[in-house]
Amino acid sequence: MNESEESDSEFAEPAVRAPEGIVETLIVNFRPQPAIPAVFVLFLTVLVAVFTFDPDAERGILILLAPVGILASCGLAIAAGFCSLFPQAIWILIAAWALKFTNTGPLPPYNRYVLFAGMFACAVMFVAQIWRVRTGRFVPTIRIDED
Repeated sequence: MNESEESDSEFAEPAVRAPEGIVETLIVNFRPQPAIPAVFVLFLTVLVAVFTFDPDAERGILILLAPVGILASCGLAIAAGFCSLFPQAIWILIAAWALKFTNTGPLPPYNRYVLFAGMFACAVMFVAQIWRVRTGRFVPTIRIDED
């Protein structure tokens, strides 16, 4: 190890820290970035069904894939829930909005049960993540930017 490597290791401090206070803890635990894929897939699934709906025409094979999109987006929200509380919360809100399309609307009625199952799974993950934060099994961090 030469002299320059020794001096670099002396200044190598962690660039992250744990949140301090209630405001930082809330902000760190509700990061929206992990929710983007789940929200995108859920919106895409519901909006494709809404914009291709024709009450006078037969339903195509594409509408049968709606539960797959709903379950995939729920899985993404649950996976993202291991680092933030926001993905599950926003997924539940959007799924509640999507329920209005299952009553004689563009989404077949059986999707109502798929949405309810996804909402239940996200609620369980939400509670599990709160438990992980409260018990210290998950400690979110704040990046320290050095100028």
